[in-house]
Amino acid sequence: MLRVENLHVSYGKIRAVRDVSIEVNRGEVVALIGPNGAGKSTLLKTIAGILKCESGSVFLQDEPIHNMAAAEVARKGLVMVLEGRSTLKNMTVIENLILGGYMRSDHAEIAQDIQRMLERFPALKARQSQRAGTLSGGEQQMLVIARALISRPSLLMLDEPSLGLAPLMTAEIFAIIRELKTKHETTILLVEQNARQALQLADRGYVLETGRIVLEGAGLADNPAVREAYLGV
Repeated sequence: MLRVENLHVSYGKIRAVRDVSIEVNRGEVVALIGPNGAGKSTLLKTIAGILKCESGSVFLQDEPIHNMAAAEVARKGLVMVLEGRSTLKNMTVIENLILGGYMRSDHAEIAQDIQRMLERFPALKARQSQRAGTLSGGEQQMLVIARALISRPSLLMLDEPSLGLAPLMTAEIFAIIRELKTKHETTILLVEQNARQALQLADRGYVLETGRIVLEGAGLADNPAVREAYLGV
């Protein structure tokens, strides 16, 4: 599904991502963990076409996308939910959801998908006429995930979906991701500060430190170095 090969990304003289190679197979949930400033968000933004790489390659379903603009990458089916609950705050919940289908032309099915999202997220259904900016942080995070799903992505990238949320709302967000995994609805690359929950949920994981992949594979939650550095064990 997704293949990243020897990626280098720099901000001026600072190299934020160094020779990174990762893979995400169809139907997987893959977690990417690491300390703040390790380059996780930079890596996702580069994959999504928001940032340009210095060198290296990114392939989506064997098609090179590293030279594509972000809008073109999204049209190929790769959708990123940015860190920080990126709702359009002056628009209503329903208007935000409608925007999720802006790259699709099957209007009747878009309307059906919107209704499905409102059923899946009862808090959004109850507030569909409210401006997104009036929702709680957790409700806004639900909204951006629902909006992304309406685009029917082949690969969904989530950047810190639980950041700043209360424990109960964090559990709800992870329940949504777990449901997507169980139903095999979409492939997910997850960057998450809550390493324990991310690794428990994921099929495989990568650890990124100072811009480099230092560990990878299944069962990272049992790795002594990971347990000490990220799980507090």
